[in-house]
Amino acid sequence: MNPWLMTLIMLVAWGVFALQITVKLGALTKMAPENRLNDISRRIGRLFKIGFGQQKLIGRSRERGSGIMHAFIFWGALLVGARELTLMGEGFVSGFQEFLPFLGSDSWLGYAYISVYNVVEVVVLTMILVALYRRLVSKTARLDLNWEGIYVLLFIGMIMLTDLLFDAARLNLIEHYEQQLHFFESTVYGSEWEWAPFTVLLASVLNGLGEGANAFFYHFSYWGHVALMLIFVNLLIHTKQFHEMTALPNVFFGSLDYPHSIPPLADLEDESAWEEGRIGVSKLEHLTWKQGLDLFSCTECGRCHDVCPTFVTNKPLTLKRFNQSLLQHLRNEESSLFRTGSTSEDKPLVGEIIRPETLWACTTCRACEEVCPVSIEHVPRILGLRQNQTMVEEAYPPEMASTFKGLERNFNPWGIGFDQRADWAEGMNIPLMADSKSETEGQPPEIDVLMWVGCAGSFDSRNQKIARASATLYQKAGVKFAILGSEEKCTGDLARRSGNEMLFQMLAGENVETMNNYKIKKIVTACPHCLNSIKNEYPQLGGEYEVFHHSQFIAKLVDEGRLPVKSNLKDTITYHDPCYLGRYNKEYEAPRNLLKHAADEPMREMKRHGSESFCCGGGGARMWMEETIGTRINENRTEEAISTGASTVATGCPFCMTMLSDGITAKGKSESMQVKDVAELVLEAVEAV
Repeated sequence: MNPWLMTLIMLVAWGVFALQITVKLGALTKMAPENRLNDISRRIGRLFKIGFGQQKLIGRSRERGSGIMHAFIFWGALLVGARELTLMGEGFVSGFQEFLPFLGSDSWLGYAYISVYNVVEVVVLTMILVALYRRLVSKTARLDLNWEGIYVLLFIGMIMLTDLLFDAARLNLIEHYEQQLHFFESTVYGSEWEWAPFTVLLASVLNGLGEGANAFFYHFSYWGHVALMLIFVNLLIHTKQFHEMTALPNVFFGSLDYPHSIPPLADLEDESAWEEGRIGVSKLEHLTWKQGLDLFSCTECGRCHDVCPTFVTNKPLTLKRFNQSLLQHLRNEESSLFRTGSTSEDKPLVGEIIRPETLWACTTCRACEEVCPVSIEHVPRILGLRQNQTMVEEAYPPEMASTFKGLERNFNPWGIGFDQRADWAEGMNIPLMADSKSETEGQPPEIDVLMWVGCAGSFDSRNQKIARASATLYQKAGVKFAILGSEEKCTGDLARRSGNEMLFQMLAGENVETMNNYKIKKIVTACPHCLNSIKNEYPQLGGEYEVFHHSQFIAKLVDEGRLPVKSNLKDTITYHDPCYLGRYNKEYEAPRNLLKHAADEPMREMKRHGSESFCCGGGGARMWMEETIGTRINENRTEEAISTGASTVATGCPFCMTMLSDGITAKGKSESMQVKDVAELVLEAVEAV
């Protein structure tokens, strides 16, 4: 090969590549800052597990076959990467592989290297054919049929094929003309090719074509391979295949303890932020650099389609399209971002790029994030856009106006008088923190745990029964607990999920001040949304507490022998996983273990359960918004519950309780099916002992 020609080609190709990468990375650096360099050792572990190990593709029951296909392509590309080093090196120095440690002709590793990459190239080729079949013949619904995806697959396939062809032609030339090609003598390219079965097979096909044909294939396939590789790496920067470069870094920089980045506390005292519209997200530069990297990393695989409750029920939200819209805008504006740090056009994201009805459709269930193979964090971006719409533009769904008013005046979404917050506990002799404090000369009472009732448990008649059941269980177990009563306010979950950051900070700040005054250490709540806010978001405001979902707390009491639960229930039970308990706080087993203790029959799981559970439709403040587009999410989930043949749907969330109860009524199944909270079922089992 001509080393001068190879040098020129390399300089031009990699120079163009470096220039394009500089622009893209430069645009990211001009976006909002975010710390993603904590706990490097855990990030490396995450990288190997999710990135190199392809956990999210091969570890899920749904579409595991296609996941394995993609994993083989990915692993094959990594292994063949070493081959590219030796092949490109051949253009500068004949027999380049001989100069690499452990890969020479006297090394068993050299033989293994030849064998592995030879087999891997054929495996990758096979997987490429499968991928093309799924796009062109079977036409998998979640995949878009576009030429970009097709030619990317063809590029990869041709890269593998030209390398196989090069090796086969070279083998024939070595065997027949060893003296003329003297630089191959005594190298690994002799009889050791018996370790490369597919090369030997292809060489036998080419052998009958003669010296001239093999010499042509030898040169054509080498330069064709080099050209394909260098053109491909420069083209993929402008296609969805750019994720091949950004996916692994995106996984490395993913959130560790919490499933995605927690919304930062907006500085509501910063007048310039209000004037410039920098409260929340309204422009590309308001996104963090990690959120920009998310956009570059989207593979457009459509797995978020299949699990998104809004897309499944025919609403205008699909996270793939959401990403594509923002990514196209980013591609159009990245040069301006790179140069000036702001977009060239004063184009707001919501309205111009993202439709308002799309933004407000999201239930924040995180199903999309759970299945994303490259760890894209969709929800924080949506919450940032909502925050700007609500706080700056005052453009939120009209039905939220009365909800915000209720939160401002009486600290609950229904606007019921806050002095009635403890009425549910009448006659139960549950102490109030305020009363207990006055009885102990101003000192906080000695309690094991604060029972956080929540707005639904305090004011909704159905969920008041759950609050009473939970409190009864605590009393039977001898737990010292108290409630805040009228001092308790909404945690602010729905305010933050609907973008009203000012209202969230007001409610959360007052709750933190109240609990810190009482020196609260432990909290138990029946609401996963309250759990999530207090446990994961209140630390932003100085509220550090040990927080339990009531299923976790009751399970602990059962394990300690403080609650005598036996399998007394005759109900046939299926369990619905609340999104904010499961996908947000990783609790799937405590409710199931309680139901196993309490029920006489084995539990019947719905098809979608655990981390793959389907949303009830009430999260992300959707509980207080009208659902007028497509079919109702709660009815879709109810149909799945009905299909199990269970007589009781168990859950552990007041929103899920309401949505599933409404779904059962809508399906005309009220006579044969009921919804009960885990605490209610455990209490029935305890009282039947």
